[in-house]
Amino acid sequence: MSYFPKNEDEISLIKFIAKYQCLNVSDVKYFFNSSRYYRNRIKTLIDKNFLRKIKWVLVLGKSGIQYAKLLNLEYNKLNKNQKYRERLLRLSNIAAFYHNCKTVNFTPSFAIKDKMVFTTTARRFIGIFDINGFEYLTYKILKEHDNKYIESIAFDIQKEMKYKNIILLVNDINRIDLSYFAFGKNQILVIEDNETNREKLKYLHSIRWNEVIDKCYKGVYLSKYNFCEYTDNKDKFINTFYYIDTEKITRFKYFIRENSAKRAYIICNSELETKLRKELPDANY
Repeated sequence: MSYFPKNEDEISLIKFIAKYQCLNVSDVKYFFNSSRYYRNRIKTLIDKNFLRKIKWVLVLGKSGIQYAKLLNLEYNKLNKNQKYRERLLRLSNIAAFYHNCKTVNFTPSFAIKDKMVFTTTARRFIGIFDINGFEYLTYKILKEHDNKYIESIAFDIQKEMKYKNIILLVNDINRIDLSYFAFGKNQILVIEDNETNREKLKYLHSIRWNEVIDKCYKGVYLSKYNFCEYTDNKDKFINTFYYIDTEKITRFKYFIRENSAKRAYIICNSELETKLRKELPDANY
């Protein structure tokens, strides 16, 4: 019997930890089809020294390091800096969630090609989401981050030249002044980081909005204007919201203010309606 792991799930897990350096034990469930047996598989990998556990965190063991080097896997030596390790755990948590997802791919900040450039390494983004071919530069705001940190992210986005689509993962969306995050980008999505919203992200570019529009309105078409998505070119100007989008809010807010006789419509779920009414109280929902 081979000493090396043959199970694809186990091999995939070892490859992942070789790249990200560490993974919380609770995130191992994303690598196995059956949650019933994964604890036994982890125990076997630890017993064979492919993995070792530091409190509730998994890292490569000696056999795992040798295995990664032998197969020429992407391997990053375990960083001993505790603060940086905590950052890596946040990155691996996100990457693990989308590990088996076909529509979402996450590239961590440390894997970006120009990471050695000072202007890149000094920046706040945590990585890039590729969602059905659309790239989003991504940031994360935790509860321990103060207003100064939030301001530094706003400055970082403002000076960004390459990416026009941005995602802000936040612990509490009510902490964020949405008007503060509008710089003329294509999209800036402010998303409360929970399992439900992470799951929704998989379908960001899969919603058939035209079918929704056809059920709600007659005689409206895709808009040529940048402040709305659909219109009848007369008195109906319609936007859809899947998440909070500060850029779309800003464009629509200006249109409503300057065209009080026109009727602005928004299609969204009830949770978003509560938040959007604070920003766009004169729209029809």
